[in-house]
Amino acid sequence: KATEEKNKKKRQIIQKFCIKSDMLLVHNQQALLQPQLVNGNYHWNEEEINNLENILGLRQLGLSVKAIIRIKDLHDTKCGSLEQLKENKQVILDEIAERDKQILLLQEQKENLENLLQQINNKLEESQ
Repeated sequence: KATEEKNKKKRQIIQKFCIKSDMLLVHNQQALLQPQLVNGNYHWNEEEINNLENILGLRQLGLSVKAIIRIKDLHDTKCGSLEQLKENKQVILDEIAERDKQILLLQEQKENLENLLQQINNKLEESQ
C-alpha cells in the first residue's frame, strides 16, 4: 500500500508538471533533484517539488541543464553574494553565446535547404 501511495505521488508530480518520468530520472542523476529514496521509491517532499518548479521555470527560460546545475551550485554555496550575481551573469552570457552559435548553425542549414530546393525547382523547370 505504501508503494502504491508513493507511485501515486510520482504520477501526480508527472501530471501536474506535464513532464516525463525520464526527465525526473535525469534530474535525479544530475543531482538537481534529490528526493529521499525509501525502499527503492522516491519520496517527494514540498522542498523537492519547489526545486522541480524552479528547474522547470529555468528550463522554460531556455537555460541548459548544465547552466541550471551551475546556478544551483552558486545558490547553494554563495547565495546572496556579489560573487553569485557575477557568476550568474557569466552563466547567462555563456547561454546567450551558445544560442548565437545555434542560430548561426540553423541559418546555415536553412540556406543549404533553400539551395537544395532551388536546385530541385531548376530541374523541374528544365524537365517541362
